[in-house]
Amino acid sequence: RKSASRNSPVELSAERRPCGALALDCAEMKPAVVCVGESGTNGLATVRSLGRRAVPAHVFSLRGSHEIASASRYCRSHTAVDGPADLCTALLDFARRAAERPVLYIDNDPILKVLAPHAKVLAARFDLVDPVGDAERLTDKRFQGELARRCGIAVPRTWFPKSWPELLAIRSVKRLIAKPAAGRADFKALIAANTAELAAALRGRIASPEQVLVQEFVEGDDTQIYAGLCYRAKSREQCFVLSARKIRQTTPGAGIMAVGQTVEAPQVREMTRRLAKAANVRGVLSTEFKLDARDGRYYFIEWNPRPAYFQSIGWKAGFDLAWLAYCDHADPAQLAKIDRAFSGEHFWINLHADLMNLSKVPERALDPKRWQPYLRRKQWAVFALDDLAPWRKSLRRLAKWLMRDRSFGRVLGRLAARRA
Repeated sequence: RKSASRNSPVELSAERRPCGALALDCAEMKPAVVCVGESGTNGLATVRSLGRRAVPAHVFSLRGSHEIASASRYCRSHTAVDGPADLCTALLDFARRAAERPVLYIDNDPILKVLAPHAKVLAARFDLVDPVGDAERLTDKRFQGELARRCGIAVPRTWFPKSWPELLAIRSVKRLIAKPAAGRADFKALIAANTAELAAALRGRIASPEQVLVQEFVEGDDTQIYAGLCYRAKSREQCFVLSARKIRQTTPGAGIMAVGQTVEAPQVREMTRRLAKAANVRGVLSTEFKLDARDGRYYFIEWNPRPAYFQSIGWKAGFDLAWLAYCDHADPAQLAKIDRAFSGEHFWINLHADLMNLSKVPERALDPKRWQPYLRRKQWAVFALDDLAPWRKSLRRLAKWLMRDRSFGRVLGRLAARRA
């Protein structure tokens, strides 16, 4: 790559560009811009999806980010901006120079919210895949729960405490789970037996009650968590939905997907369609539910108005969110040719995330069932034979994590000694 100037694109070297007829086709297609977050796993899936179809994909990120999407051979250029405040200006500069109106993708909530005040000016220059102008409403957890109830979907009892006394006044015979109500925190979720234990956990994380929502925990392991990946078209009345479930999360019971599987779950798909229509979403909606085996009901957990970071789970089933969105904006007639029946029960694996899970429960390393997804038909989150650079970059991050979390190695060593 050429060296980058301040807030300027990093052009791909000749050997990194698609060659031959593929490069010729790129010149005939609308460009895509992908704004990626810290990890870039979600953005990488978008870049690969589009790049493999000869769509010129350009990555925008924050300078110093550890994202891996820009390392892809399918990334046409990379623009690193100094901070969130510079992102909109850089995007508009790119759009002014583009020969055609670009399609804009955003892979994370923080950037979605940063760009929300600039929605109108961005909409004048880009085809927006994600609901930038409606980000505040659609990412509001209180609104999500209320709408799900209005749609007739079960929702766990929920509280939004404003103080420590309000938190401690919550009464429930069930375990409780606390999650960030808005923005990001250094935890995905905290599970506790009661309010006193939950308060202690929050203080340990230097978090306060007004930063979280508290819900009754729906009992069941990670395999009871189901997801709906939905694209509701803007150009025509079509809605595409894929159902999947989690097998493991980074933290058992409260994390992000480490290993997942596409599954046939008609009720999950139907509830996802219902929510997308009720929320008036035209674009992407990624939903999450948990099945309570005791009463057989699916409970609404949350949604994201953007692709889930495991969006590539649908590829082997013929479901591709990024491509659906591109067709909707660049060639709506293509949507009519895409089959809305998606099938297959393959696995999806994020190796780094799964090792994080194993570090929490190392004794499960000896369970042969744990490794079955690795031996079955699968989609890797990062590894791809035709695009190895992001994987190599992610391995360097993985090595740093393993060196930093030395307890992981010590625990596995003790397990090996015990088995010997």
